[in-house]
Amino acid sequence: MKRIAILLFLVTLSGITFGQERLWVNQTKVNEAMKFESQLNPDAKFLNPNILMSSDYYPYLEKHPLLNPVVVERSALDYLPLSVEYFFSEKDSLLRIVSCDWEVNRYNNKSMQELAKDWKDENKQLDIYNKEYERIKKNMIQTFGQTSADDQEPKSVQSSWSSGTYLSRKTVWDNKDLHAQLDLIFSDNTHRIRLTYYWKDKEN
Repeated sequence: MKRIAILLFLVTLSGITFGQERLWVNQTKVNEAMKFESQLNPDAKFLNPNILMSSDYYPYLEKHPLLNPVVVERSALDYLPLSVEYFFSEKDSLLRIVSCDWEVNRYNNKSMQELAKDWKDENKQLDIYNKEYERIKKNMIQTFGQTSADDQEPKSVQSSWSSGTYLSRKTVWDNKDLHAQLDLIFSDNTHRIRLTYYWKDKEN
């Protein structure tokens, strides 16, 4: 009897753990995604920050202008907390692109002094970020299938906003319906794993 109880506990725990990083990958009205988030966590925290989407991430931006996203904050599964940003078009509330950010200070009211201390601490954690990246990538392969392109190790990239460089990794999934990209950015003041995925416009 005790073994059965332990087994049920482990199965339940596994379901809860997996649920913390489950993704809504259906192109529906945004309120359906919000129902999904509430089912994952009845106490989910929803935000509505002012975030502008770039056409570098969403190539159909001119055709489908986007409103500010609805953002859901999720607790850390391992090391990094997760925030999920649901962008939807103004005319029909249809989901267009989703951005998932595993980042220590994605949304906060910290001072520059506090942020500088956090950045100094995070600069020592490259191994942890790489492990998180691999874990997340493995989960995303279960969601999106095999990758189209995949960096196995961090690469040094010239920064477009400063004279320095930063470390980067990129994994891409691409099919006739959806495009997804997982990125690692590790610099002096940015430490982030980001997954973006958008539904392709079938009218094009």
